[in-house]
Amino acid sequence: MKTIHAVAAMLAVACTPLAGFAGTSASIDSSGTNPSFCDITSAGAISMDVTAQKDKLTGTGSYEFVSNGRATVTLSALAPNAPAEAAAYIPSVSLANLVTSSSTTAAVTGAEKTGVNRFSGNITTEITQNNASQLLSAGSYTLATTATCTAL
Repeated sequence: MKTIHAVAAMLAVACTPLAGFAGTSASIDSSGTNPSFCDITSAGAISMDVTAQKDKLTGTGSYEFVSNGRATVTLSALAPNAPAEAAAYIPSVSLANLVTSSSTTAAVTGAEKTGVNRFSGNITTEITQNNASQLLSAGSYTLATTATCTAL
């Protein structure tokens, strides 16, 4: 009988959970927010050259566009400068796949881009004659605008 009590006592001790073997758990919660953004950069000044037909100055540059949500690109009103007695002309700036403008009085906003975007494209600048002779007057011309990227 003593043997049975001894075995029962040993079983009771062996079946008792030990503190060192007890299991635990930990909750892990994490969160974060990435705000929407939109960036546009250009590769510097664009040099315009006269075409073979002598009817316009044209130049090409490049831009980089990055956005992570809804975004638009706006060109400010174009600011051309031409010789004092220049024949009529039309200025224009185009950022391929984003926005094109020939307005000297108002800003122009391109179509909304959605989703995540990272691409580059061409910038085309032109000063084109708009007169019966179909020639661009001699002299120095400049064309300026600002491209602004806005996250919506």
